Amino acid sequence: MKFFETSKYYTLTKSTYITLRWIAIIGQMVSIYVVFFYFKFDFNFLYSNLIIFFGAVSNLYLILVYKKTQLSDRSALIFLLIDIFQLSSLIYLTGGVLNPFVIFLIIPSVFASSNLGRS
Repeated sequence: MKFFETSKYYTLTKSTYITLRWIAIIGQMVSIYVVFFYFKFDFNFLYSNLIIFFGAVSNLYLILVYKKTQLSDRSALIFLLIDIFQLSSLIYLTGGVLNPFVIFLIIPSVFASSNLGRS
């Protein structure tokens, strides 16, 4: 298959992934603050901020400690698992499956399936 011959040359760059994670972290922060302060919904605001802070710290780790320019499949898997844990924790704290943002849980899966190898 021609696809599997050429797709092994295209891997996930660290800068692309870092940018996507910052966009997600900023979006989560804006959502949490708007819902809590403007719409006055009652949820665990402190734990939600702590979970978002954990995502920011893992992104800073990726920037400052991880020195390679390409993410290996193993390290990308670990960071995508962190993203899934972060999203599922935020959804749990802010309404569970009734939360309209539960659809965002498929984003790391789609991202992983399009950028990671089979093995």
